Amino acid sequence: MEKDQIQDMAVEYATEGLSAEHKVVYDMWVISASDADKQVFSDMIDTCAELSIQGLADTAVSGHVKEKILKSVETLGTTAPIVRMIPKEDQEWINLPIRGAKMSELSARKEDGFAMTMIEITAGSEFPEHDHHGVEMAYILEGDLEADGVILHAGDFLRADAGSHHGKHFSPNGCRALIVTANENYHHKTVKALDSVQKVYRKVKNVFAKSS
Repeated sequence: MEKDQIQDMAVEYATEGLSAEHKVVYDMWVISASDADKQVFSDMIDTCAELSIQGLADTAVSGHVKEKILKSVETLGTTAPIVRMIPKEDQEWINLPIRGAKMSELSARKEDGFAMTMIEITAGSEFPEHDHHGVEMAYILEGDLEADGVILHAGDFLRADAGSHHGKHFSPNGCRALIVTANENYHHKTVKALDSVQKVYRKVKNVFAKSS
């Protein structure tokens, strides 16, 4: 398999997932692929992870590669049933590009106009200051969170109107909060890319570790 084909397969693997046909090709390829070819694949997975972690910002990769990744991300999406239930054990966490912070996306359909997530941050973690382009509400489930000089504890509620500004958020002892935020504040594509790439990144790294 040529280098370009390996890179294309890695991009598909890391974003929208391999089709059934390409999955067969991949399974056959990974068994007999050389260490050099596996490294090409792994490097492209790393590139996808870097793009996702940086929020798909400009990075030192070719325009061709970035265009393919962005195009794939645009097509990501799921069709949710009318009633959707997510047991606690099935809730998936996504590492955020903020040290010590992760989130679980509970519901984020654009047609609803808002997204509902759980945010968890470790003790000492800090969110940078930011503006709200739409309404955002937070209910503290566990721990504590210092927001605009006020320390919130479990059971406390916070609402930020559209157009408001927040200074840095800091958690002295760690925090878990339920967040409801307007679409204007929520980067749907970036979150989907983070989720997709991180899943594949861990999986591929594990596959290569076992096959080496």
